[in-house]
Amino acid sequence: MPETLTKPLAEPEEGPARFNKRRLVRWIAILTIGIIVVLAVWQEPLYARF
Repeated sequence: MPETLTKPLAEPEEGPARFNKRRLVRWIAILTIGIIVVLAVWQEPLYARF
């Protein structure tokens, strides 16, 4: 009798972690937004109250 209980894969397996265009674009976006926020707070600190 074949085994019917198998564990299905939820996501396809990814290759080893290395240079990836999507990862590079994500990091550039995060750094750009962070730099803009820091510059905005530095220029007008009174407007940066949340």
